[in-house]
Amino acid sequence: MAARSTPGADSYVAAVVEYEVNDNVTYNVQNYVRLIEEAANQKADIIVFPEMTIMRNQCTVLIPFHGVVKQFPVPATRPDLYDEILVSISKAALDHQIYVVVNVQELMDCNDAPEEYCPERKQYVFNTNVIFDRTGAVIDRYRKINLFGEFTRTPALKPDLGVFSTDFGVTFGHFICFDLMFQVPALQVVEKHNLTDIAYSTMWLSEMPYLTGSGIYSGKAGSLISVMPGVPTTRLLVSKVPKAPGKVNEPYPGPIRDDPKSLDNLVLISDPSLPSHVSRPLVQGSQEFVLTNNEVSCKFRVKLRSRTGEQYYRYRAGAFDGERNSRRKTIGSIRLCSVFACTGDTVDTCGRRFLEYEANATVVFEQISIEAVVPTSKIYATLDASDSIFYPLSLDVSIMPLKSHQYTFEGVPNGGTTTYSLTLNGEVENLYSFRSEG
Repeated sequence: MAARSTPGADSYVAAVVEYEVNDNVTYNVQNYVRLIEEAANQKADIIVFPEMTIMRNQCTVLIPFHGVVKQFPVPATRPDLYDEILVSISKAALDHQIYVVVNVQELMDCNDAPEEYCPERKQYVFNTNVIFDRTGAVIDRYRKINLFGEFTRTPALKPDLGVFSTDFGVTFGHFICFDLMFQVPALQVVEKHNLTDIAYSTMWLSEMPYLTGSGIYSGKAGSLISVMPGVPTTRLLVSKVPKAPGKVNEPYPGPIRDDPKSLDNLVLISDPSLPSHVSRPLVQGSQEFVLTNNEVSCKFRVKLRSRTGEQYYRYRAGAFDGERNSRRKTIGSIRLCSVFACTGDTVDTCGRRFLEYEANATVVFEQISIEAVVPTSKIYATLDASDSIFYPLSLDVSIMPLKSHQYTFEGVPNGGTTTYSLTLNGEVENLYSFRSEG
């Protein structure tokens, strides 16, 4: 079967999977194989599966990347040398001529691990991505560097980056879930290797109002296709992806909006750093003010009009420059300027949703303009990477991003500081959060 996309094409086809967790490994493997076939039937060149959904609990696999893989890289052709999970995925990749990204729990026994770095002669368990090419060969392995409450696993013993090249002319970086929040690997792999495409496996616990979302995205085009299901589900998302990020020349699905009421039972946690924001409530009408926190200065211009009704969101503007703490780990330094929703008048009600969806529970924003003045990012020569990056984030009450044409974002350096401007283009209702963050 010929490659579906070629190096000369201006796009390729990608698939990602939203997967309902199941503890039955055999069932999951069969499901993965079915989804690989379905993606290939939709002409996908690559499919990316979520973190830790094919195997869980005590189940592990060996990935002898510096041993057997070098001599026999296609598990499908040597099932006697590999775990059945790897054999099955390899065979599906080969049968359907598609690149596959899967995440597994890897066991490494240092008593039989040639060419592996082993500080101690013992067994290690890693959270690991495995990449298969169209021939079913294992072409890359990446071990998660930044664990999140994974007490039975070990962080990567060396901070090796995940990178693989394809026959359709795109080189991908890849990392796992919580890694996204750190300079190494998230910024480093992109800047060191000059990449535009990332394959990202995750088991994400959405945190309001800043950390949500699942799908395929492309630069300023935003969401090519994405979903935020309110109930556990398995769903395949497929979209054509431009090789030049954001340069989309034809219609694309965009966010798939399920019935917002289906989100009423969705478990969402609230950002614990919100009470540490320097914030003030927004009022009806026009307002202009500046909020500062440490080295970030946020200038807000906002105009809103309220709706009538018994239940409606209140809004606050906030500035924050400090350590962002999750419930399990300190992420590191975060700077942001933000407008976000609250269910009441006090900051402890922010980052929450009403228990039941109501269409008219928001105000109408006629204008939002945010100017964030922050220290200009610096390059760490030893890492070949910046120390920070700023980007726009948005969310509506159905937990989906705004469309890219609904806002404008740009950064202008001025010596030791950079001003990032985030502006709403036209009226928006049902807004939950709108912010510039780095």
